[in-house]
Amino acid sequence: MNIAQRDHQIAVGWIEAEIENLIRDLGKENASAAARSCITLAFMLRAIDEAEHRHYQARIDQIYAKHNASIVSAA
Repeated sequence: MNIAQRDHQIAVGWIEAEIENLIRDLGKENASAAARSCITLAFMLRAIDEAEHRHYQARIDQIYAKHNASIVSAA
């Protein structure tokens, strides 16, 4: 495994961990801040590419959409 592959794996693991934290903290103020920040940092450091950057941002948006839909349906 070369350095770029290692950096990519580390970045993806870090992003996944922050998304898990987001899911746990959903509903709290700024719950997505750390996840969005690490996605942006990983992209800026070129550990993930633009497609992955968009994928992870969309994933967070989907998590919020599901959460908001569940609140509306529960009401």
